[in-house]
Amino acid sequence: MALKKQIPFQQILTVVKTLTPAQKARLRDELNNTAELEITQTSFTELLKKGPVFTTEEINTIKENRKSITSWRTKK
Repeated sequence: MALKKQIPFQQILTVVKTLTPAQKARLRDELNNTAELEITQTSFTELLKKGPVFTTEEINTIKENRKSITSWRTKK
């Protein structure tokens, strides 16, 4: 679960300026990793949006097949 809080940019900048060089490098790496993750998720989302979809007729056929299979399985 993520906790979100609005912090003024100037306050963030002040805190970043007080970091040690090692901490700044770690922060830079974390920010770069987050940006790469967002790009990957965006690409995946676009792929899903452009992918094939079922037509209404195909969906109805699937529903009918499920009903048939269910009735076949429950008969004794």
